[in-house]
Amino acid sequence: MKKRINKLTKILITLIFSILSGCATTSEQAFTDDDAKKQYNICQTHKNSVCTLDYHPNNNLIASSGYHPVVKIWHRENGKILHSLLHPAGVPSLSFSHDGQYLATASYDANVRIWDVNSGALVKTFSGHQGSVFGIAFSPDDQHLTSVSADDTGRIWNVSSGEYIELKRHQGDVWGIAYSHNGQWILTGGEDNKVNIWDAKTGKYLSTLNEHSGAVLALEFSHNDKLLASGGDDYIINIWDTQTWTILKSIKQPMYSIYGLSFSPDDSILVSSHRDKGLFGELLQYHFDYGNDGQDITIRFWDVKTGDCLQHLNGHKDDVNKVVFSPDGARVASASVDGSVILWDVDKVLTHKRACQDE
Repeated sequence: MKKRINKLTKILITLIFSILSGCATTSEQAFTDDDAKKQYNICQTHKNSVCTLDYHPNNNLIASSGYHPVVKIWHRENGKILHSLLHPAGVPSLSFSHDGQYLATASYDANVRIWDVNSGALVKTFSGHQGSVFGIAFSPDDQHLTSVSADDTGRIWNVSSGEYIELKRHQGDVWGIAYSHNGQWILTGGEDNKVNIWDAKTGKYLSTLNEHSGAVLALEFSHNDKLLASGGDDYIINIWDTQTWTILKSIKQPMYSIYGLSFSPDDSILVSSHRDKGLFGELLQYHFDYGNDGQDITIRFWDVKTGDCLQHLNGHKDDVNKVVFSPDGARVASASVDGSVILWDVDKVLTHKRACQDE
């Protein structure tokens, strides 16, 4: 009798999970061609944790990190690890310098570190934040580094001297960070639903974008700096005109929190990564280990000009924290809480592109 009750309980939970968790995406017919992807189980993760990555400018190396206090720099062709960089705590964000010489890491221990890519040696540690550091980015000339934190601030660090300018305007954790490619602006996105615009050289506050109704988690400039993409917990992707700071496109399709955004090198395509479930589904997954089977849609390709969905991908079994186009545009790398990094062949993925009308 006890076994039957347990079985019925499991069936009931599964039914509730299917109805209430927002898992309608499991029935979507996404592109699933295994020939278009190469998967590496590279991140050691934990429930409700993170796995993130960045592409090296030389197109051959990837750095990945997560809940476990080790950052790995590895070869994308075979997964061979070049360096394992030990930290006192997990690393939710990292970024290669544009010249490829350095890797910056942001840690839960509130510190920012710079590493030599060739040797794997720790070069510098910047201390000052009073909470976990969630995001990090190099300036286009690699002379400065901006970090954002749970202490409600951002900081522009002088890479040579370690001196910093504090960016203090948000009310709540700061998650999103982006430099314009011309070095003019820094943008930060926060738990307060705001995108703040700063002068990248002086740190002067310039303006605020108030159109999101949820925490802003991801920010990305197009390569020509004419566009900004933003997304977060309101399930909306906004594409902005950076000359007027008005919204050109507001993409509102059935999807969950936007964690990652990346423009293709020619700025014609935007790829986004997402949480795989609604809030109720996340609670069931955390407490009852009800994960997805790899069928939930967690990555989408968008036509920048029209805002149409070109393709949607599954394959990860949990939230996808980060998505990045390779420098040559031939691949998209995605990193998930399930511990995997998948490299997607863009040509193969988009050969079967179609508007995602079944979403």
